Amino acid sequence: MNKTYFNIKSAIVATSLSFLMNVPIFAETLQVSWSDSSSNEDGFIVEKRLLANGEFEIISTLTANISSYIDSDVILDETYCYRIIAYNQAGESPSEESCLAVIGENDVEPITPKTGGKASTPEYTYTDITISHQFISKPSAIEIGDKKLYSFKSDETYNESYSDSSIENAEFYTESGRVKEYSRDYFSFQKNSNELVNGYVHMGFNSGNKLSFDIESNGAKQVATLYMQAGVWTNEASSIVVTVGDTEQYITLPRGYSWQYISVDITFDGTAPVTISTDKDQGGYSGLMFAGIVINDPVFLEEVDIEEAIQYASLLSVDTGVDTTIDVSSVEFTTYTMQKGNDDFSDASVESISYFGTNRTSSNTYKFITQNDVTYSGYKSMNWNEENGVTIKLESGESQINIVSLYFSAGAWSRETAMIEVVINGESEFIELSSGYSWKKMKVDIEFEGELNLSIRPSGILGGYSAFKFAGLTLY
Repeated sequence: MNKTYFNIKSAIVATSLSFLMNVPIFAETLQVSWSDSSSNEDGFIVEKRLLANGEFEIISTLTANISSYIDSDVILDETYCYRIIAYNQAGESPSEESCLAVIGENDVEPITPKTGGKASTPEYTYTDITISHQFISKPSAIEIGDKKLYSFKSDETYNESYSDSSIENAEFYTESGRVKEYSRDYFSFQKNSNELVNGYVHMGFNSGNKLSFDIESNGAKQVATLYMQAGVWTNEASSIVVTVGDTEQYITLPRGYSWQYISVDITFDGTAPVTISTDKDQGGYSGLMFAGIVINDPVFLEEVDIEEAIQYASLLSVDTGVDTTIDVSSVEFTTYTMQKGNDDFSDASVESISYFGTNRTSSNTYKFITQNDVTYSGYKSMNWNEENGVTIKLESGESQINIVSLYFSAGAWSRETAMIEVVINGESEFIELSSGYSWKKMKVDIEFEGELNLSIRPSGILGGYSAFKFAGLTLY
């Protein structure tokens, strides 16, 4: 068993306590264990929190000389953090926290990756490739109707007659670990509510591992949507690298120690090679999961004339002194990690939130609180550099005007004038900070109809504590 030790902070209790956790395991219970080298504690308090929630809760109080606790109140595909507090009449001494993922291994079968040559080598005829992505909610069911689907798990194509386009020569190459098939009750591809196939193929998050295939078009420009999942068990910034023809896109995961669900749209004409790998190697439970690709025929691209579609957006107001605790009990909201709530409160939708440049995740300061007192905490932070920022894509309700409120903080440790640039459908608006050496907690309201593309970033480059912190948004 691998063990990670955390030294106890100095406290009133004269005890030497270290905290250790099992490595991530396939289970529906977690055993929390610690090393107790003291002789004067009255007992231990076990605290727990979800990784996505900054609030610890007491789950058990134990007597002295206990060194383990079994937590059966866990669910699959979540990450939990624990903290142990030794106490006596003199006071308390808490350990550092340690986090662990709970993942089930039902219906798992190792598969042999294809490593031979391609069944056929097509002539690559692409001329125009674009790649976009968005982080999505955990997809329990994906309704495809009559559209064509290729499943990586079954290595089969469904609704074959829908389109002349196809996915060919899918191969997995692994330098580290094994390739496995997983059956799941999510990534369930359905036709008229009847399941066609579910699950995905898993491989380790390693730059030497890759998936490759050819995407073959019937000659017209169209879109194929890839559904996948990824997670890294580290706080180090890590990216998925998607290469289609000579076009490359890096998808940086917004946080570690959790699973992210992703849809990748590939717009293509002709035939092109596709390769998906990672920018670095990550160990532990880190991995890439590939579910399937849905091919949309060109008719779906032609239904809406983009030039004639109604599109309107305007900056309404900027408030620089709002509270960092945000009541979302009666409003649709989306956090910086694409956690959503109250979807039925608005017809507008958040299609994607992504980050560019260098950033890091914090689990404090900002709190979105629901009517059931569920709290979503934290923000994405980045240094004051115009190469860092966030992009957001939204859609209004049909034939209506909606308002999006953006919540973020900005601090410029400089006497020079500092500004935040907000790009609204290609037009720049600048928000000037009234003074330096302080944090401005902002709420920016934007009115829009149709598609809204936003980009928010600091203007210029500043040092010191200067930073931009994005927490999330609400929709009216």
